[in-house]
Amino acid sequence: MFAFILAAVLTQSPVVPAAPSPPPAPGTPEAVPLSTLPPATHELFQRIEGQVAQVRIIERRSGTRSSIGSAFFVSAAGHAVTNYHVISDVVIHPEDYTAELVLKGGAEPVPVRLVDVDVVHDLAIIQTATPVQSFFDLDDREPPQGARLFAMGNPRDLGTTIVEGTYNGFIHDALYERLHFSGAINPGMSGGPTLTGEGRVVGVNVATMGNQVGFLVPVKHARALLARALGAKDSGAQALLDTVRAQLLDNQQRVTERLLGAPVPQQTLGSYRVPGRWGTFLKCWGDTPHDPEVPYTVTNYQCSSEEDIFVSSRHRTGVVAFLHQHATSQKLGALRFSALYSALFSQDPDAVEATRQDVTNYRCQSEFVDVAGLPVRAALCMRAYRKFPGLYDLVLRAATLNASTSGVDTSLTLAGFTADNGRKLARRYLEGLSWTK
Repeated sequence: MFAFILAAVLTQSPVVPAAPSPPPAPGTPEAVPLSTLPPATHELFQRIEGQVAQVRIIERRSGTRSSIGSAFFVSAAGHAVTNYHVISDVVIHPEDYTAELVLKGGAEPVPVRLVDVDVVHDLAIIQTATPVQSFFDLDDREPPQGARLFAMGNPRDLGTTIVEGTYNGFIHDALYERLHFSGAINPGMSGGPTLTGEGRVVGVNVATMGNQVGFLVPVKHARALLARALGAKDSGAQALLDTVRAQLLDNQQRVTERLLGAPVPQQTLGSYRVPGRWGTFLKCWGDTPHDPEVPYTVTNYQCSSEEDIFVSSRHRTGVVAFLHQHATSQKLGALRFSALYSALFSQDPDAVEATRQDVTNYRCQSEFVDVAGLPVRAALCMRAYRKFPGLYDLVLRAATLNASTSGVDTSLTLAGFTADNGRKLARRYLEGLSWTK
């Protein structure tokens, strides 16, 4: 605007030809033509705002919304991408919930049907009954590290919003692929697009840790799901549950093969060796509380996958975690230490979130086993998934029994595995226990 005004003023006076500019010195950076610069944020927003919509999940009995999220159109036929966790109630409880879209300037919400899902990568495809005039392209390449990106969605029901941020690449050593986006992704923006200045989608908003730390699903997973959805026939509620089950089964098989494909590393804990960081996707930490008035010491060492799979608002799966507690005492006698040790063994480990509608009660088997000469008391507990037959949560509890005033109590938690794979992993885990004396 300033350049245009300046040119108009100059044309009112005699124009004196300007002397030619000298060529730039070698190594001097050249100016970038304005036509090659990315558009201003407001220009990008105005151009693509209509391609982003709010998703509303409607509770059928009351006829009111129970949750909201975001979605964006990816085909002229009205296909839109969102997160699985946004529409999970429609998958798990189709008799109680339905979904609709609120479009730009739309007076009435638009009903949508659920076409396909990818529960492992937290994606879903929904579709309107009528075509749309404009939609996004899903990029086929990753942006360079540090690229300027724009996330869009409906944060906290405040209307469509655009947020600038920075692309920081894949999260290292993650069990489920995520991209790190330095921008303010807020509740309600889940399922919205993150795109380049040219308007090409490179990721799908999925989660935040606050403080400008956001996470995206890589766009390659959205492309794969869309390709499948474009050829999909109408699928009923049971077909979608079967799809989720098949994806969970495939995922647990992949994780099982990954864990069994390498020996269990060992970590020193007092006079024992215990399973250490079994996979690169596990994050491990330890601690020893110090209280001079307590006549014993318990050192904790634990590892867990930091990501999980969202099945519903009350059910998570796809978890691998374990905890070791090394207890020792120079002040307690054998009898009092035995009581302490038994109390440790009887403690329930942190359970993976689920309800009685999702899983059965645990059923346990307990026995005494010999692990390469080390006597161990072990209990294996499993609970079945009600909607996804063949999948279980498994908890292994074990305690060494070779010493009167020291020992290791350990627990392994696996969520969403077959019984056979769970037992294989539990056996391999127990083989990681040994005594160093």
